[in-house]
Amino acid sequence: MLMKKSPLITNGDEKYSLRTVVFLSVCFIFIVFLGVAIPVLIQSNSLYSVELLYDYQPGELANEDVIAPYDFSFDDQIATEKLREKNAGSVLPRFSFSMADTQHVKAKQERLDEILRDDVPDQAELVRQEFPSADDSMLTRWNLIAQNDRNTVLLLFADAVENFLYNGIFSSEEINTVIFDGYDLIYGNLPYDAGFNLHQTLVYTDNLITEKNISGSLLDFLQTYNVSLSPVAFSVLFNLLSLVIEPNVHYDALSTQRLRDEARASTEVVKAEIHKGDYILRYDTIVTEQALQTIQKINGITVDVSVIQIVSQIIFLAVILYVSLYFMKDFIERKYRVLVYTNIYLITLAIMLVLTYLAVFFFQSVSEARDQLIPFLFLPVLMCQLTSKKRVGFVAGAVYSCFIIFFPTTSEMTFFYLIFSIEISLLMMKFSVTRLDTVYQAFYTALANVCITAVFHFIQGKELIYLFSEIVAITLNVTVTYIIISIMLPLLEHFLNIPTVFRLHELSSVDSPVLIRLRTQAIGTYNHVLNVSDMAYNAAREIGANAELARVGALYHDIGKAEHPEYFIENQGGGPNVHDDMKYTLSAAVIKSHVKLGVEKGKEIGLPQEVLDIIDQHHGNDIISYFYNRALEEAKESKSPMQVNEEDFRYTSDIPQSKEAGIVMLADCFEAATRSLKKPTTLRYEKAFTSILVSKMNASQLDDCKLSMSEIEKIKKVFVHQVFGRDHNRIQYTKEEND
Repeated sequence: MLMKKSPLITNGDEKYSLRTVVFLSVCFIFIVFLGVAIPVLIQSNSLYSVELLYDYQPGELANEDVIAPYDFSFDDQIATEKLREKNAGSVLPRFSFSMADTQHVKAKQERLDEILRDDVPDQAELVRQEFPSADDSMLTRWNLIAQNDRNTVLLLFADAVENFLYNGIFSSEEINTVIFDGYDLIYGNLPYDAGFNLHQTLVYTDNLITEKNISGSLLDFLQTYNVSLSPVAFSVLFNLLSLVIEPNVHYDALSTQRLRDEARASTEVVKAEIHKGDYILRYDTIVTEQALQTIQKINGITVDVSVIQIVSQIIFLAVILYVSLYFMKDFIERKYRVLVYTNIYLITLAIMLVLTYLAVFFFQSVSEARDQLIPFLFLPVLMCQLTSKKRVGFVAGAVYSCFIIFFPTTSEMTFFYLIFSIEISLLMMKFSVTRLDTVYQAFYTALANVCITAVFHFIQGKELIYLFSEIVAITLNVTVTYIIISIMLPLLEHFLNIPTVFRLHELSSVDSPVLIRLRTQAIGTYNHVLNVSDMAYNAAREIGANAELARVGALYHDIGKAEHPEYFIENQGGGPNVHDDMKYTLSAAVIKSHVKLGVEKGKEIGLPQEVLDIIDQHHGNDIISYFYNRALEEAKESKSPMQVNEEDFRYTSDIPQSKEAGIVMLADCFEAATRSLKKPTTLRYEKAFTSILVSKMNASQLDDCKLSMSEIEKIKKVFVHQVFGRDHNRIQYTKEEND
C-alpha cells in the first residue's frame, strides 16, 4: 500500500511540508505560551508557599515560627500607608487672615463707641438693639463710671480691638480641634505691619488670642499702658470687647487638605526587603498586620491575573515573534538555510526562556544582581555565529528582551540594559577563524559588559556595595555563555552541516584528503585552485562578502577534475592534447562533467551546501566557447550539411546566486586567461578582466549574484594585484663558465 505524501506549503521560493509547518506553528505557540506563563509562575511563587497552622488575626499570639524561604522584595502597602499618613500629618494646619471679618469687627467697635459717646436718653435701648448680647448690668456699671474714666475706657477699647485684630483673633473651637489632633504649632497667613499686609508665619497655639481668652489677653495688653483702671472700669472694658470681638483668622481646611493630599501622593512606595532565613513570625509573639502581608506575598495571594492583560501580552509577543521570523527570512540569503536557522532560533529561544525562569528561581538570594544573571547573551551570540550576520543576532536578542520585560523580577530599565549590552557585545564580535580568538573575544565582551553594568548601576542609583556582585555575575554570565557556545557550535556544524567561519577555516586547509588527491592527480589544477582561492578570498574581503566561504568554494570548485585530469589543459604539461582525437561534442561533455563530478564528490565528503553551490555555479550555464566555435568552423567547412546544437556545449548549472559564487566565477576565468598573456602588464591584466566581465554579462551569468559595478571595480583591482604578484619577473642571473 502506497503512503500518501504530505502536501507542500509554498512560501515564496521555499516549499515546506505540512509536517514542517505544523512543527513551526507548535514551536511558535509554545514560545508565546512560555512568554505568558513564566511571568505568572514567577509572580505566584507557588513553589515557595508558606503553610500556616492557624488563621491568624493581627494582635494574636503566634503558635509557630515562620521563616522566609528566599530573598525577595515587595511593595509594603502597610508601611507605605503609614509613611503617607506621617507625611500628611507633618503638614501643619493652615489659617488665613480675613480682612472682611477685620473690617466688620472694627465697624462694630466704632458703632459702639459712637453710641456710648452720645449722651442720649435712649442710649441703653440703642445698645440693646444693635448689640443684643449686652446686659443691663454692663450699662449700669457704665453709668457709674466718671466721665474721665469713660473716655479712658473708650480709648483703651479702640486700641485693644486694633491690637487684637492685628495679632489675629482665632476661633477657640478651631484651635481646640487642632490641639486635639496633636498640633501645638500652626502655619498662619497673618499681618506683619499696621497696614495689615500679610505674610506666612509659624505660631504656637498657646500664644493665640481667641474669643474665649480675651480677659488674659486684655491684662497683657493693659500692662503696656501706664494707666490704672478701677475694677468697675476694667469690667466695663472687658464687656465692651466681648460685644464686638469675633475671629478674623480662620482654619483653611481646603488648603490644608490639599497640601496633605500632595504630601501623600509624593510619598515613595516603601520597598520591603526580606532575606532568606529572616523570621516573619516568632513563637509566642504578637502577629502584626505587616507579617501577615509578607506571608501573603510569599504565597502569591495578591497575584491578580487580568484576562485583558494576558490577551494583550499574547498579541504583543506573537507579533514580535512573527516580525523577527520575517526579518530573519529576509536577512538569510540562502533560502534553504531559513528553515534550519528558524528551527534553531525557536528551539533555543524556548530553552532560554525556561533557563531564565530557573535562573530567577535558583538565584533569589542574589536579587541585587538578578539582571546580570539572566542568560541574555547566549541566543544572540549563537545566532550571530551560525549565520555570520550580526543583524540576525541582534533581532534574536531584541525578541528575547521583549519576552523578559514581562517577568515580574525585571523592570523597564532591565530591557534597556539587555538591549544595550547585546548591541555592544555584537558590535565587538569579529568572525575570527581560530578557536583561540574566541577567548579574546569573550574577554573583551566581558570587559565591555562590566563597564555597561557599572553605568546602569549608577543610573539606577543603587548602593555601591552591590556593584561588586553585579560585576562578578556579568563576568560569569559572559564566560559561561562562550564556554557553552564553544561546545555547542562544533556539534551544530557537524550535524546540520552549517558553514560557520570555524568550519570554513578548517575546510580551507590544503591537507584535506580530497585536495591532497587533487595535488597528486592534477597538479596543474591544484595550482590553479590555490591561486583562485587567494584571489577570491581577498576580493570577498574587499567588498565585505563572506571571505572564508569564497576561499573554500574556490579551493574545491575544480575537485571534479581529479577524476580525468588529462582532459584539462593545465594538467597536460605540453604533451599531446587528448581532445585532438575526440569529437567536439564529446570533449565538451567531458569538460562539463567536472562540475557534476565535483558536486558529487563534495556531497560525498560532506561539504556544506553553500560550498556545493559554488562548485555547481562557478561556470553557470555559460557556453564552452572553444569547442563550440571549433564545431561551428567544422560545420562550415564540411561538404555535407551539419547542425551544431548549442546546448551540447553549454553548462547545465544555475548561474551564480551569491556574491561569493560570482567572485569565484570571475576569479576562475581571470586566473586561467592571464596564464597565456605574453609580456603581461597592469593594463593588459585590466583589459583581460574587462573582456571576461563583458563576456559574462552578455551571457547573463552575473544577473543573480547581486554584485554591483562598484564592487566589481574593487574585485578587478584585487585580481590584477594578485596575478601581478603571481607573474612577477625576477632578475636573470648569468651562468658562470667553467674554465
